[in-house]
Amino acid sequence: MGARVECQPPKWPGDPKIPDPDGIPARGALGRRLAALPPALRQLVRFAAAGGLGTVTNLALFFVLVDFAGMAPLLGMLLCFAVAVTQNYVLNELWTFAMEAAGKISLHRYGRFVAASLVGLAINAAVLAGLLAAFAFPYAVIPQAAGIAAGMLFNFVASRWFIFNRGEARR
Repeated sequence: MGARVECQPPKWPGDPKIPDPDGIPARGALGRRLAALPPALRQLVRFAAAGGLGTVTNLALFFVLVDFAGMAPLLGMLLCFAVAVTQNYVLNELWTFAMEAAGKISLHRYGRFVAASLVGLAINAAVLAGLLAAFAFPYAVIPQAAGIAAGMLFNFVASRWFIFNRGEARR
């Protein structure tokens, strides 16, 4: 008969003995896998998750205001932007770029985040207007989703290198 061999689960970043590189405890298998990613990719995944939540908020509110209540699509887009940009700033400040931004809400960084997001909004508006002019959609929320996707890459680059970089974290 053979000797009994006990297997130990692998040590993942985020385990109590291995600190998460961002200083944020990694909970569960998904958290450990996220902590194991290179920093820029980890931030992109977190940024996409925060943006995904902002997108759900934006699209749900847009559907109610435009498709249900009959508001003009561009006005609805602006109102939804104001809600979603604030939500996204808080999530990115406290989670995505927590180490770079010291995890504290900053009016200065919020202003910069809004300014950078306005460029993303311009991209969003151009895509929304272009698609609405070129095609007949059953719901205006469809080209709105395409516009949001078009502005995401710019917003990530601006957030990573312009808003939440370590040199600006003390403001």
